[in-house]
Amino acid sequence: MVNSAATVRPRVEIAPAVQYTTNAFRDHFGQLTDFEWRDLLIRAIETPTIEGIDFPGFPDAELQLQLHGDSGESAVHSAFEIYHFVKSRPDLTAKLRPESTFLDFGSGWGRIAMMFLRDFDLHRFYGFEPHRAICYIARLLNPYVCFLNGDYVPDGTLPADRFDFVTGWSVFAHLSEDGAGLWLEELARATRPDARCVLSTWGERFLDLLVSERERRARGEDIHWYYQSCLDAAGDIAECRRRYRQGEMIWFGRPSAQFGEACFLPPDAVRGLLKKHRINMELVEFDPHSLSQDVFILRRL
Repeated sequence: MVNSAATVRPRVEIAPAVQYTTNAFRDHFGQLTDFEWRDLLIRAIETPTIEGIDFPGFPDAELQLQLHGDSGESAVHSAFEIYHFVKSRPDLTAKLRPESTFLDFGSGWGRIAMMFLRDFDLHRFYGFEPHRAICYIARLLNPYVCFLNGDYVPDGTLPADRFDFVTGWSVFAHLSEDGAGLWLEELARATRPDARCVLSTWGERFLDLLVSERERRARGEDIHWYYQSCLDAAGDIAECRRRYRQGEMIWFGRPSAQFGEACFLPPDAVRGLLKKHRINMELVEFDPHSLSQDVFILRRL
């Protein structure tokens, strides 16, 4: 009879490709173009080990669809669009240095963070995800990233004065006015001077889409469950669009909630939140066209 813990515990080995470098992905694949890097991540869906490097995994397609509406190769393409947006702007690319510290805010299972794996030393690579189960999945799928789990309102989980570059896709597309102000305060606390935050929100294009979806629903046609939920929460869409064009923040959600169906932040509303909460950040760019959501870029003062 064998009585040894070693016979039942899995064997754990130190991978030299990880142990003796600050970033194995940069060492092995840093010479690839951004598009070649995207194609490599797609290849890793079926071939998770390439050149001896274990790539991050992907969750079940059903979970991906639930979280962001696409899965597999399509999910890589949509995440790459965000990455390519960042790489197309010199002031943002200047922040993608190995010595910079990166945060993917509202990281989900790590889809957006995966795109940036070549750009930062891995010990300076963080994600933040408040959903405990999703954060657990992210840690299992991508052990290269330090995924932090905190509350849905700021609770001090993020370290102060730490991050130089922050992404936050589709987080401010759902926050209430109170929640958006609190999280902007927290991002200002967690970033260093001259840091950049690339964040997204819904804009007028989505309001226009909801108008057309409302008309389809009135004709008895089936519409996507998310559009249905937004329409049920919106009230008068035409009035929402009028207020948005006047620079007001629009939010579809329960009055007492911090997180709802949809949030629409025009540029004046972003500036208004920064001023109201005395946040030491400035709006340096607002792009309502390039990606599926409107993007606003903040600089930490």
